[in-house]
Amino acid sequence: SGFVGTRLCALLKAQGWQVTGCDAQAGADVRACDLRDSESVDALFAAADSPTHVFHLAAMTFVPAANKNPAGVMEVNLMGTIHVAEAMQRHAPEARLVFIGSADAYGPPQTLPVAEDHPLNPGNPYAISKAAADHYCAFLSKASRLDLIRLRPFNHSGPGQKGDFALTRFARESAAIALGQQAPEIQVGNLEVARDFSHVDDIIRGYEMAAIAGQRGAVYNLCSGQATVLGDAIAHFKRRAGCDIAIVPNPEFMRPVDVLKVAGSHARITADTGWQPERGTTALLDDLYDYWYAELSGAGAAADAR
Repeated sequence: SGFVGTRLCALLKAQGWQVTGCDAQAGADVRACDLRDSESVDALFAAADSPTHVFHLAAMTFVPAANKNPAGVMEVNLMGTIHVAEAMQRHAPEARLVFIGSADAYGPPQTLPVAEDHPLNPGNPYAISKAAADHYCAFLSKASRLDLIRLRPFNHSGPGQKGDFALTRFARESAAIALGQQAPEIQVGNLEVARDFSHVDDIIRGYEMAAIAGQRGAVYNLCSGQATVLGDAIAHFKRRAGCDIAIVPNPEFMRPVDVLKVAGSHARITADTGWQPERGTTALLDDLYDYWYAELSGAGAAADAR
């Protein structure tokens, strides 16, 4: 029921998959399950109808929240993965586990672009939890306990993403300023950093293509292959807003140590599955701005009601 999971379920259903999801609360085609509770996870798989693939996206993903709750992020991201894998071995041993890790596990790049053989050197509790789960999945694969592939997506965003992730917040506040709902200033951290951003729709296509055509035991990056400077992104939102916006540095958004540039390589997944990014940075930024403008103006809520 999260930002990416919701879009992935919609894509899979449109492609003809039969999909059952799980989340903390039950809903349409969604079963209640607490991944921190091994008995809850076991019951979920015991009731499942011979799944062929398991897409494991559930995680605590916001780095500042993970920093404040390191035990919690380990419980969800690492122990949750272990519980899923153990339940699959008991109840769905023939299914393929698609583990969604994170490129944050690489830590500061030693070389660019970052390929899958780059050492894992996580630098915060979130990244540590993802690296640990990634290593555990590698162990399961090498021990032939599960048909498993590991995916390491780089930064991705798109319409519907909430919270204070950088691009989402910049788009939301720019739209709010354009609508006269916020004073014309945006507080920022280091705008000189460059990150590899992808459109969420490209990422979920990669999840499906890797699930179908990925090599058993393989690990794949999912990324645009290009680095976008945050300052350029916020300049794009300012142009879309069509008004003067003051950019105000805020020490709270500054990291003690910041990596200036991150860009990945998707050569391996392209070779094995044919996946390539189709939506560029401009499309991503425009989709984000349009989404928040509609949401804040009431058009989004009206469309949902219809």
